[in-house]
Formats: sequence, structure tokens, C-alpha cells
Amino acid sequence: MPDKHSLDEMRRRIQESLIQAKQEQLRDEFGMQIDYADPQLDPEVHTEWLDYIREFERQFENAPRITVWERIGSPPIEPIENIPLYALEEAVDNLLDLLAEHGIVIDFMGDWDDMAAYRFITDELLDEEMDDIRIEGMFSHFEATTPEYDVQMWVENFVLDVFWQERKYFLVGLDKQPLYDATGEPMTLAEFTQKVEAVWARMPATNRVNVRPIITQVAKDEGQVTAVITYPLRNVQKQVESFFRLQPSPYTGWDIVQTSLLDDLLTVLNELAGLL
Repeated sequence: MPDKHSLDEMRRRIQESLIQAKQEQLRDEFGMQIDYADPQLDPEVHTEWLDYIREFERQFENAPRITVWERIGSPPIEPIENIPLYALEEAVDNLLDLLAEHGIVIDFMGDWDDMAAYRFITDELLDEEMDDIRIEGMFSHFEATTPEYDVQMWVENFVLDVFWQERKYFLVGLDKQPLYDATGEPMTLAEFTQKVEAVWARMPATNRVNVRPIITQVAKDEGQVTAVITYPLRNVQKQVESFFRLQPSPYTGWDIVQTSLLDDLLTVLNELAGLL
């Protein structure tokens, strides 16, 4: 009789052969090359993961496009006008439960009340199309963001680009939008770049930045955010309160067209220089 060590080694080789066979099957059927796997991954979990991928690819090849409403069984939807305010929370919860039963989750970002959530689900989400792939344990995620959340996110991305000193994409990405200085006067990209470089020359790059919006206003074609920005400088935590004006981007999201951030940072740097 083989000892325990020999049996364990035999099981390990069988599992490795099974994993190799499943990877080759994925390569032959779907052209998928899997060259790396976490060596710490349990072999049984690894084989289940490969089975999951194969089933997903198999369904994806022939999956029809259907609406979310069709996915959840095309139920009758009560118009929001017919729902009393006290019953809205339950109506939203019932819809979320029904969506979850059919593998759909909504990630609500920003401040949502029950009325806004119900309108989003019934007026927008149910008309969205999706691949009709049904795998146990798999969920399709849809994002729901408020306009306020959107502009705050674009402001945070802009601030991080400034502090990270993101040279590869940041400045290049500003060449197709209007730009204004802190007082609202038009400025060229070259002028904006000069001010950015003046900040970067005197302040080390960092990703330890916190952006806390304190005022956010959004209209159809403009957004305004005032935020407190905290960052380290010379081993001290510094703060500036900066203003941002945004306009809808012709491509995606929002463009920051005006900000006081660069002037605010230069003011702090000049004050520090005066103390030396």
C-alpha cells in the first residue's frame, strides 16, 4: 500500500493533469491562453474557476441580447405615480430583490432617495440591454451615479493627476477643451501647462491626497465644486480650499475648464519659501 505522502503526490499530479487538460480545452475551443495561475491557489478551486470560464465563454458565444426587463421575466411595473410615498421604500426593495434573483446588482453611487432609485430602475435600467448569460453565482453589475457624484469623481481624478504629476496623459488630454484661469479669463493650454510645471518644479509628487467636496452644484451644461484638498508637504499636512468649474465633455464625462487649485498651491509654496 502506498503511504500518505505517495497518495498526496499522486493526487497532486492528477489535479495538475486535469488543470492542464482544461486549459488546453479553453485554448482549443476559444483561443484562450492561460499562462499564469497563482501557485497558492487550491487545485480544486483552480479547476472550478476554469470550468466557470469555459461555461461563460460557451454561453457568451451564442448569448442573445435582451433587456433587463426581459431578463427578470417581463413583470408588470407599477408607475411611480400609483405608489404612495410610504410604500416607495418597499417597492424599491422588491425590485432590487427581483433583480438579484436574476443575477443583477445595482451599485448606487452618490446620494439616492427611494423616488430617484425607483425612477432609475423603471425608466432607465429595465430598458438596458445585456447578454443573457446565466451562471450560478455570477452577477451583472450596473452603476447608478448621481450628477453630483460624477462631477466630484472627475474633480478627484483631476486633482490626483496634478499631485501624481501624471505627465503621459494629463496635459495631453486637455488640448481639446476650453481653459480659463482662476479669475475666469480664457487661457491657452501652453499657459495652463506653464502654471502646472511651476507647481511640479517645487512640489514632490505624491498619491497621499484627500479630496473632500464641501459644495457641489450641477446644472445641465455646467458643474461647480468647491473642495478641501489635504496633502503632505515637507512632512506637514497642508490644506487648500479650491474651486473647480466643469463642462460636459464631448467625449465622456466632464472636463475641468477652470480651477483655482494651481494658484492655491503656488500661494502655499510661496508662503513656505518666505519662511525659509
